[in-house]
Amino acid sequence: MDPGDAIRRRLHELGLSQSRFSTMVGKSPGWAAARFLPNVEGAVRYMQYKEPETLQRVLRTLQWTPEEFTQHTGIPLELPPVEVPQLAQVPLVGVVSAGRGESHAEPLGHVEVPQEIAAKYGDGLFALRVSGDSMFCEDLPYAIPPGAYVVVSPNLAPQPGDLVVVWNEEREVGYLKEYHPKEKGYQVLRSWNPAVPPIVVTPDEPMRIQGVVVYVGYNPRELRRKELRRWA
Repeated sequence: MDPGDAIRRRLHELGLSQSRFSTMVGKSPGWAAARFLPNVEGAVRYMQYKEPETLQRVLRTLQWTPEEFTQHTGIPLELPPVEVPQLAQVPLVGVVSAGRGESHAEPLGHVEVPQEIAAKYGDGLFALRVSGDSMFCEDLPYAIPPGAYVVVSPNLAPQPGDLVVVWNEEREVGYLKEYHPKEKGYQVLRSWNPAVPPIVVTPDEPMRIQGVVVYVGYNPRELRRKELRRWA
């Protein structure tokens, strides 16, 4: 089987579009269709020597070991040793709505983040699971899909364009949005999904910024399980 066809079949099995696969490995949405799938062997050869971390992300997203990749595509892999990052645990304290999802506070265990993130932003970091799709758009080179988690610092002052977690005290719901302050105390909270309109916050509304997002993480296997449950 052609290597590109083997990977297309695998993406179909995982329920991943080519554009979503591209963003999950850290590339622009059109990368798989334009650069990877037409010449998988050439792309792999380049990544082996120039972008080994990208190749590792490709394997994780496809949920294949190097041996399984070779078995399905016929392309041998020579992966250099990858330095294992030092990780820190951050408490997962609930679920935040990305605009069209649920939101609630509930201890859910911990997530792991790179140690440098914990060291850089100090004490008080907390994580929230993302519910809803308003921060996901396949046309953007970045996205936060439902089921991902965000790590939030309550100690940073939000700047225009930052991702923030905002708590609506009246509705008792938290939102994950892009922050844009305006004149006279108004705020605009934007989504990345163009189908979701922005939220305009007036000065007298009971909205409180809980923190600024400093890290986004996700587990491809966990995201897939959530999607299967949703469509079952």
